[in-house]
Amino acid sequence: MPSVLLFAGTSEGRELAERLIGCGLQIYVSVATGYGEALLPRAGLHVLQGRMDKEQIEQFLRAHTVDCVVDATHPYAVLATKNIQSACHGLAVDYLRLLRERTEASFSERQDYLYVENAQAAVDALYKTQGNVLLTTGSKDLSAFTQIPDYQQRLFVRILPSVEAVQHGLDLGVAPSRLICMQGPFSKELNLALLHQFAIQTLVTKESGKAGGFTEKLEAAQEAGIQTIVIGRPPQAPGDSLESVWAKLKQRFSL
Repeated sequence: MPSVLLFAGTSEGRELAERLIGCGLQIYVSVATGYGEALLPRAGLHVLQGRMDKEQIEQFLRAHTVDCVVDATHPYAVLATKNIQSACHGLAVDYLRLLRERTEASFSERQDYLYVENAQAAVDALYKTQGNVLLTTGSKDLSAFTQIPDYQQRLFVRILPSVEAVQHGLDLGVAPSRLICMQGPFSKELNLALLHQFAIQTLVTKESGKAGGFTEKLEAAQEAGIQTIVIGRPPQAPGDSLESVWAKLKQRFSL
């Protein structure tokens, strides 16, 4: 039976996993956390929970007959993509990159945002601001934002409702009342309600694309009249949309 190893770090990856069920393939799905595993269907998939480095990916590919690897990790998970690509290249395993599509909204049309290269640049920009901050960048980069003076009084942090994310926030000194645990994406109305509820003056977000509700965050901040700091995507490996990857898999395996 042909087999596919899918690194499903995004909603697009989870959708692809669901499409592959019942197609006559052995489907291995790698997710970083228990929360990611809980979002997947319980039947039809072999789920691998836990982050894998390059050597661990190579070990798995050597131990299993994998015909194709699909990298559907997050656009900001640069190291994960590098490790997956390197392992596949070294073992001559077919590799497909499922890359989240960027939003159609043009930054040049918006005057109420600050575009920065990384989390540290966002921290540096926040030094020049006052008032409450809503972070919607996830828990991974949260430690960088503890550099901000009075961060425990200024930051509200929206994270996934996972034990790991909550514990990480608490360990960094963020009060439970300032952890907003929700699974996105979110509508403009919900974003706007949160901005008003917590008297937010600055929104910090990643360029998460349509699937990540990026446009809805920009529109809510614009309506609220607050500043937005956008952490841009790091340089991306060439990739395809969900539909393009799905079409390639259907042709590759005659699905």
